[in-house]
Amino acid sequence: MSKLHIDCSYGVSGDMLNGALLDLGASQSELLKKLDSLNLKGYHIKIERVESRNATDFDVVLATENFDHDMQYLYGNQQNRMQEFKEKRNLAGIKKLLNKNAVLSEKDKKLALEIFDIVATAEAKAHGERKEDIIFHESGAMDSIIDIVSFSVLLNDLAPSEIFATNLCEGHGFINTRKGKMAIPTPAVKNIALDKNLTLKNVDLPYELITPTGLACLSAVAEFKEVKFTELLKIGHGLGKRDYGTPGTLKMEFVR
Repeated sequence: MSKLHIDCSYGVSGDMLNGALLDLGASQSELLKKLDSLNLKGYHIKIERVESRNATDFDVVLATENFDHDMQYLYGNQQNRMQEFKEKRNLAGIKKLLNKNAVLSEKDKKLALEIFDIVATAEAKAHGERKEDIIFHESGAMDSIIDIVSFSVLLNDLAPSEIFATNLCEGHGFINTRKGKMAIPTPAVKNIALDKNLTLKNVDLPYELITPTGLACLSAVAEFKEVKFTELLKIGHGLGKRDYGTPGTLKMEFVR
């Protein structure tokens, strides 16, 4: 079986991971069938191969914006405002949503719930609360639920024998959130890194490159060390949403 190497030189987020997994050949039709089975309303998935960037764009398009970060920071548009978060779910609510699902495999559910637990633990530490009491904001919003479930489904579809991640590069500066202005890396990202004993490489970009969802997904499945291989089998790229003047993609490689 093949090993999977994930290069995070230009950051890591849920949509980048999912785009790269699809670019490597994970089943889009199987993913959409499983997402439909969640019976969540108010979104649709847009998946597009962007040839000019040699990458796949995985986009959760919401009927009502539900992000934790301000829209202008993320996308450079005119929606520089915070959206009222309407879908308030704690860890127990997300477990109930996933466990009652008959279409998701047990592996899909187990991995998705492990990732949510990692985020809840990090958020609880950041805010001085019990993880059971955490009301998910960025990670509990529709896009992140879809990101985490999609990552679990797509990764289990490809089923690599081992997973390695390298070059966890993070920027600096501040971002606006519902909790106010926060330094980069955000508290949740720092807490995941500390809990998993991960080293974040600082790069000279005044932007957030690593999201809590992206790092939680990685930390649930990957060893963070250099991978040795003799043969490169296939490369996939996942496209990020933010234009920082870099390639803005996450690279995955099947190796042997």
